[in-house]
Amino acid sequence: RGDSQSEKNESGAAMNEDLSTKSWFEEAKGTVQIFFTREMTYLSPLFMYTGFNQPYQQATFGNRFFTKRSIGAELIIFHLMEILGAIVVGRFLDNEKQIDCSRKRAIICMGLFVLINATGNAIAFFQEISARHSLSLIANDISEIRAIVPSTAFALWGFADAQIQVYCYWLIGSFYKSGHDHSRAVGWYKCVQSLGTAIGYFLIPTERLNELAQLSVSSLLFLVGTALSFTQLPSTTVL
Repeated sequence: RGDSQSEKNESGAAMNEDLSTKSWFEEAKGTVQIFFTREMTYLSPLFMYTGFNQPYQQATFGNRFFTKRSIGAELIIFHLMEILGAIVVGRFLDNEKQIDCSRKRAIICMGLFVLINATGNAIAFFQEISARHSLSLIANDISEIRAIVPSTAFALWGFADAQIQVYCYWLIGSFYKSGHDHSRAVGWYKCVQSLGTAIGYFLIPTERLNELAQLSVSSLLFLVGTALSFTQLPSTTVL
């Protein structure tokens, strides 16, 4: 970024704000070019997964395995777990007192993400396969005991979704300390994430891709993205 300008906040303290002197076209070009760095190339599948996962989870899975009156409560569970996940994971990743090595914190965080998200997907696979052989209604009402199983998947997915998004922002911050490159990396992350969301919603109609295939594609992207992300852990080197 370009010139540094000083402003004052409400308390009168001086604030330095980096303002870019480049045109919007040059900034957009720079954002696309950052994809060709090793870090962003390897992390892009994981970025895409953070947007691709929810269309299946909330729409395909949620609307089929919960009754209409229950889906609202399930979404509350999902987003409450997102809030909890963001708080817990954010504090853990920033806690240098207990684990001073950022690389170790990254490995622990990603290991837990794999465990939590994979458990949610395993429950979904169980539900989908059981539904194919079921002659009764597969929609669960919140008042029924059997709703606990798909509800657990929703809770796990909510926590894991916040966990991986917080991790992505934290990882970008560990790679890029300058406002110039950091903002472009975040811009690229949001672009790829939005692309994943668009593709996920495009595939929701079962005539395009059946339910089990949607879950399989989502799980494959999850595995590939996670595996590649383990090659891009933070180090003492700042770009």
